[in-house]
Amino acid sequence: MAYDNILKNLKQTPPRALNDHIMLIDGMNTLIRSFSLLKAMNPTGNHVGGFVGFLRSLGYVTRIFDPTRIVVVWDGKGGSGNRQNIDPNYKAQRANARITHWGLYDTREEEQEALVDQLFRTQDYLECLPIQQIVIEKLEADDIIAYLAKRASNGGKKVTIVSSDKDFFQLIDNNIEVYAPVKKKTFTYENVKEDIGVLPQNYNIVKALLGDNSDNLQGVKGLGIKTILSEWKSFTYDINASLQDVWDHCETQLEQDKPKKIFAKILHNWDRVMTNYELMDLHNTSLDDNEVKIVEEVISSSIPDLQTGAFLRLLDQDKIEGITKNTEGWLETFRDLTKV
Repeated sequence: MAYDNILKNLKQTPPRALNDHIMLIDGMNTLIRSFSLLKAMNPTGNHVGGFVGFLRSLGYVTRIFDPTRIVVVWDGKGGSGNRQNIDPNYKAQRANARITHWGLYDTREEEQEALVDQLFRTQDYLECLPIQQIVIEKLEADDIIAYLAKRASNGGKKVTIVSSDKDFFQLIDNNIEVYAPVKKKTFTYENVKEDIGVLPQNYNIVKALLGDNSDNLQGVKGLGIKTILSEWKSFTYDINASLQDVWDHCETQLEQDKPKKIFAKILHNWDRVMTNYELMDLHNTSLDDNEVKIVEEVISSSIPDLQTGAFLRLLDQDKIEGITKNTEGWLETFRDLTKV
């Protein structure tokens, strides 16, 4: 009887297809986080924290989420150009900002050179694993990730985005979730409102009003999340809310006796709000026909083989004993991807 139940359960569990659960990893977000936090050095005195931390994180999320396909998406050269054409201040502060703060690199230039070296080395390691990478010149990773996530979700497939960038919260729906590595928390449609206060569909409206320091985008001075939630309660439940609701409410309030000054400030800064919304909106990212073709080829192709020998040779070249105490066991984490 016990064997009959086992066979019955097996028949009821259909085999998984390649795109049933796609994991999309924000490559530079993951690399920079590891590069800035992990001080790991190899025996020759070279900093290896960026790619070692990246690979450890990759192994962890693969084991925890058990996806059927993993795609690491990188920012392309000049990827911020399109948004900087709209607003030259977009991410302008990052050009001079230091990533590490523990004295290993004497200059910003030296630090950037090391980061680029570890970026290329990370990509070398990833070429040995049964995962795929996408980088397209003049496109930010956010745009590619948004395209892939929405494509999969529209087809009823599950998506896990791995990034500490809250901009991805606007994409969360019943099929798309975001795993934030720093918080070690998975944000879903059921729990994300606890963190952002509004429905994910309306998160970009809030961001447009408040701005985003990480992208060097100013918001309306004096406006905070408490005021937004108080004046626009519909953002917590109305999936059809829009920026027009903000404008209309401000105009109505200004017709009242002794209106709050913040309403006039919002209208006075309306061009800024609209620009912020456009820059941070991931629902209307536009890939041209050639870019779509590149992305579609990746997502429709088979999974590469696991190249254990090549991976171990890279570790030997970099004088690294192992990614973990049991590197062979760590590599086996990815074996299931080749069996889908």
